[in-house]
Amino acid sequence: MLSRLVIRPSGLIRTNHVTLNLNRSAYIHFKRKWDVNSYDENKELRKLWKNITDKEAVMSTISKRCEEPEKADWPKTNLITRRVGVIAKKLGYMSYWTRNGRSFPMCVLQVLDNAVMDTTLIGPDHVTGMYIAAGSMTAADIAKTPDYKLEPFHARSMHPRNHIQFMRTTVDALLPEKYVLDASHFRVGQFCDIMGKSIDRGFQGGMKRHGFKGLPASHGVSKAHRAIGAIGNRKDGVWKGTKMPGHMGGHRHYARCCRVVRIDYRNNLIFVHGRHVIGGETDILSIHDAWYYPPGDAVPLPTHFSARDGELPAECFWDEMIAPGSDTVTFKAF
Repeated sequence: MLSRLVIRPSGLIRTNHVTLNLNRSAYIHFKRKWDVNSYDENKELRKLWKNITDKEAVMSTISKRCEEPEKADWPKTNLITRRVGVIAKKLGYMSYWTRNGRSFPMCVLQVLDNAVMDTTLIGPDHVTGMYIAAGSMTAADIAKTPDYKLEPFHARSMHPRNHIQFMRTTVDALLPEKYVLDASHFRVGQFCDIMGKSIDRGFQGGMKRHGFKGLPASHGVSKAHRAIGAIGNRKDGVWKGTKMPGHMGGHRHYARCCRVVRIDYRNNLIFVHGRHVIGGETDILSIHDAWYYPPGDAVPLPTHFSARDGELPAECFWDEMIAPGSDTVTFKAF
């Protein structure tokens, strides 16, 4: 257990074991070597930690756990545990009502047929994670895809998929190859981070890209009404970072701390609060556990197992949300 936790203004969380940089989404800097022996829950993985390059030994231990999850000795979630995310498609927005009579928007995300393609224990950049493939190809897509892109799937006896993404995890949250992930990976009420690319607007001027006012409509202005105006008089060039016309959109952004308010396990739909999810409709996104508000023991580690965690209902709703079809909101008289 961590005996001391100090939050500093610089964005660093310092403890007696580990230093977490909150300014970066998936970066963990160890102040000193992690004492694995202090975690008794990882007895099997702890023996393989010294020889972690032996990928077959580690994956065989993980496969045995997943074959009989109800009998395995699973580790407990700790401060540095990081689960894998899922790849989803953005479908659009709708609204929901809370019990106090307020309406809020929520974004609808469809979890595609995610499957673990490969696992990296200690990569070239000292990162542990998994390659997640999602979006099954149709027969027409397979016919147009080059053979070198299909070989990795044929070697693993997997159906070819359109999207592949590497996601960082910790050793205690690894999953075996070809394991399928769905919406049951998350729980209602938890916070999640959503990563995607913003809508690509192409080359745009200063008024649309940065919200500049522009020049006057009259009083001597000719054919320069949407110009940005003066950019300074520095002799050795323009200041770096000056807001000017250029390419707009198409960049990777995170929507932090989105609360999951509803999950449709039957159709693999996840509903998150707010309208700040990046990207347009049908865009591909990735959903992860929130970095600033980790779910802790509220979510299953490393994922949901029906034999261990039990069967889930068709739909789950947040406690503050009124389920569709329920009674009308009532207000008490003063």
